[in-house]
Amino acid sequence: MNEASTAALWLGSLELVGALVFASAGLLDMCARGRSAAVRRQIWALAIAVALVLPLPRLALVTSESRLPGALAVGLLAAWASGTAWLLARLVRGQVLARRRVRRATSIAAGPWRETAGELAAGPRVELRACGSARTPMVVGWLRPVVLVPTGMLAAPPAERRALLAHELAHVARADGLLLLAGGLARALYWPNPLAWWALRRLRAHAEDAADDAALHTGIPCSSYAAQLVAVARAQLERAGRVAADGLRARVRGVLDVRRIRSGAPGPLGWGVPRLVGAALVLATMVTACEARSAERSEVAAVNGAVNAAPSG
Repeated sequence: MNEASTAALWLGSLELVGALVFASAGLLDMCARGRSAAVRRQIWALAIAVALVLPLPRLALVTSESRLPGALAVGLLAAWASGTAWLLARLVRGQVLARRRVRRATSIAAGPWRETAGELAAGPRVELRACGSARTPMVVGWLRPVVLVPTGMLAAPPAERRALLAHELAHVARADGLLLLAGGLARALYWPNPLAWWALRRLRAHAEDAADDAALHTGIPCSSYAAQLVAVARAQLERAGRVAADGLRARVRGVLDVRRIRSGAPGPLGWGVPRLVGAALVLATMVTACEARSAERSEVAAVNGAVNAAPSG
């Protein structure tokens, strides 16, 4: 039971430090309200990366000597493991269903969509596929992302086609698929903490806003793009209900807000995945070192207090 108690205490301290990471990101996000959506998205991307690598340096951290009752420790670990397993299963299922949809889609090797993608894509050639089950254009996959185009939109006007593709290619250029997957993993790891769920929602919202900015960067008027968002989302709203409607309302307000600072065309991967992971490792190690130093000082103070309290002679 000692092992279970130690593991439960270590996990509890990890959840607490993770909450501080997400809370700090939320505070930075509030302070950056005057910055572009791409900058605010990067704040949450870094916070999620720190949360994911945080367990690595903490493996060497000595846990407290206090013990939890064995039954309580086992129950807490079982509850955490059950929630994590359920969320990971949902994540895997979503990836499998998305890949299945890609396999059933038809490749777009030529035509207006292919030509527009060639004009907009600054990086490697992006694969396009026509999908009958898709209700809106979407990016599937993160290692070799594929842009799925609904078959009902293949005859879309040039301006609408260009704006929709610019939005999806911005997701590809910034590796949003990989970041959202990392956000899902962080939510599974820190699921008892509501801030982990909030972090994923904020990352997704800022990623969509940044992609909208990229679409507007192509020259389409804000009013026309807002009308496109409403038209594309109408079928989804009938099925998804209020939550999707609230998200759409926020995006439309952001598109029509002439005071908002907008990012330009996205560069390849933003910071880049290696830099993001490296910065996350440095920050996680610093947080763990500060925590270890604080614990060491507390232990020294406790020992000194015990020595001073001991009777002399």
